[in-house]
Amino acid sequence: MNKFKFNNMPQFRILNDDQIEEMHENAIDLLENLGIVFAYDEALKILEDGGCEVDWDTQKVKFPREVVEKCINTAPSQFKLYDRDGNEYCNFGDGKIRFNPGSSAVNVLDSDGCTVRLSNVGDLKLLTKVADSLDEIDFISSSIVCEEAPGELGSQYLYYAEMRNSTKPIIGGSTDLDGVLRTFELLKAVLGSEENVRNKPYTIFDICVTSPLKWSTIGAKNIVDAVLRDIPLELISAQITGATGPVTLAGAVLEHTVEMLSGLVLAQLVKPGHPVVYGGAPCIFNMKTMYTPMEAMESNMVTAGYALMGKYYGLPVHTYAAMSDSKIIDYQAGSETARSGMMAFMLGIDNVSGPGGLNVISEMSIEKLVMDADFIGTVKHLEKGIRFDDSTLAKDVIFKVGSGGNFMANKHTLKNYKAEQYYGNVTMNYQDRATWEKEGGKTIFDKSRDYVEKIKAMKNKDLSDEKIKALDKAFVEVCIEAGLGKEKGLELIDTYNRS
Repeated sequence: MNKFKFNNMPQFRILNDDQIEEMHENAIDLLENLGIVFAYDEALKILEDGGCEVDWDTQKVKFPREVVEKCINTAPSQFKLYDRDGNEYCNFGDGKIRFNPGSSAVNVLDSDGCTVRLSNVGDLKLLTKVADSLDEIDFISSSIVCEEAPGELGSQYLYYAEMRNSTKPIIGGSTDLDGVLRTFELLKAVLGSEENVRNKPYTIFDICVTSPLKWSTIGAKNIVDAVLRDIPLELISAQITGATGPVTLAGAVLEHTVEMLSGLVLAQLVKPGHPVVYGGAPCIFNMKTMYTPMEAMESNMVTAGYALMGKYYGLPVHTYAAMSDSKIIDYQAGSETARSGMMAFMLGIDNVSGPGGLNVISEMSIEKLVMDADFIGTVKHLEKGIRFDDSTLAKDVIFKVGSGGNFMANKHTLKNYKAEQYYGNVTMNYQDRATWEKEGGKTIFDKSRDYVEKIKAMKNKDLSDEKIKALDKAFVEVCIEAGLGKEKGLELIDTYNRS
């Protein structure tokens, strides 16, 4: 038996090098010979001027290999993000995994753990406060859709509430044609100037392709508008295998690759070097239940495939994980959250959306977000790895304690135990049963609910009075521009203040 071989050690790669290269070659073939639709004339002109073949009648674009590969090479592997106060926050794409709450849920699971209702701005305020308080949650996101907000302005209302309750960077987006332009006005009010918005990016803009193989007018315009305003992009394919994508997982990864590269090319032709995150939100179409789970194992496997492609291209990668398709917080919720979250870490994913999410991300639980933060804390502890030096090897300590000894009273233990173990748990229980019962026998949900109530009673990280005034003014002007009128803007601000 051959031993002492490093190449026998496990690595989590669902595609090998040859398969990755074959995937790329097939994607190039489809881009060159099939093409993809861009339903926005300005995007078509940019692509044509950049060397692509454009059929203006069908709005289909074909991409020469040299254009695609040049654009891959100009896209950065990392970029800096800043917080609301203009401080450097992180180097996005530096190899560290980061998390934000799941996005655009239309419902919330109430604090009783059973009742589901439409989400509102009060829920978003509380969720943002809780997310801001949790060190394990790196970014704020447009995690809840507010029922009070009209569709024309829903995304900007989310930004309004989020910017008033956290200093962390925001993962946002928009579903309307002028969403980038309107959000840009709000960002200028909070960050103080257009120069600050451009030079100290505080938000990443999610933009979704319409699978299969189409960038809608909204999607294509938002790409162009965001790049022209120096807002980093997170391009997302939310294909459904067997419905809007091939049922075979390899085929789904191939379609995903084509869609992402086409959006990347547009962004790079507008401005070479613009930050683009290679994102995704894959689902399967379950032919038995006629449902589209995001946390089925096959969905995770598609993520595993496209993550390798994103890394092959040297891009930061995003996915949806650390969430569940369960409708309540139960074993399914825990197992799916842990499985997908750990897979994301093993894949080297840079940005994970999903914590707190249930029911194909249509439902958010603030209590689950707290639980998920505890899980994320353990993932980040694992990410740090084993500290390895003469002191941590403890050979001298082992010699000193010897056979049958005890390390408890040794100074080495006192010096190192806090660094070696994760003690950030809010909800997990690692007590003996007698102690647990004596302290009330609280469940993980009880402890999460207690934490949420504690944060709810605390003062939020609001803007200064001067910046609130500037943001209110900008928000009302955006409402007027959107055709909703001044009164609607003032009404939405009043609803926020009373919630």
